[in-house]
Amino acid sequence: MLQLTRISNCFIIIAILSLAFIAARNSEHLVVGAKAPDFKVAALNGVDSISLRDYRGKIVIVHLWSPTCPHCREANKYLPDIMAPYKKANLAYIMISIDMDTTTLRPVIEEDKLNFAIHGYDPFDGSSKIMMDYEAPGTPCINVVDEKGNLLAVNITYVQLKKFLKKHFTA
Repeated sequence: MLQLTRISNCFIIIAILSLAFIAARNSEHLVVGAKAPDFKVAALNGVDSISLRDYRGKIVIVHLWSPTCPHCREANKYLPDIMAPYKKANLAYIMISIDMDTTTLRPVIEEDKLNFAIHGYDPFDGSSKIMMDYEAPGTPCINVVDEKGNLLAVNITYVQLKKFLKKHFTA
C-alpha cells in the first residue's frame, strides 16, 4: 500500500511539473522588441531554402499566407501598390505559403502580381513550424523584423503595414 501511495505521488508530481512547464512555454509570446524566431523554409525560386538569418542587416517582412485563403487574396490586391515605393529600400519581403499543395502557388503569385516578394513555403499539415513559432492565429499573418533580428511589428494587417512603411521609410 505504501508503495502504491509513493507511485501515485510521483505521478501527481510529474503531472504538476508538466503543467508548469506547459504554462511557462505558453507564456513566451511574441512581443515587439523580442528576438524574432529564425526559420528555414523551402524556396520557390530555385534556391534550396530561405532563412531569416540570410537577411540580417535588412528590415524583413515575414508574411505567412495561403493562396487558397480568401483574406490573403484580398490583401494581395493591395500589396504591390503598398510595396512599390520601397523597391530600393533596405528591406526584404518574404511571403511563406503554408499550403500543402504548391501547384496553385505560382499561378497565384503571377495573378496577384506578387513578384516583388521572395517566396517560400512551409506546408501546414498541423505542424508548420513557422506558423507555430510566429504564433499565427491564421492567415494572413504579417510580421516585421529589424536589421538585428528583433520584432518591430507582430501580426499586423496590410493597412497597418502601409502605415508602418510610411513611418519608417521615405518613398
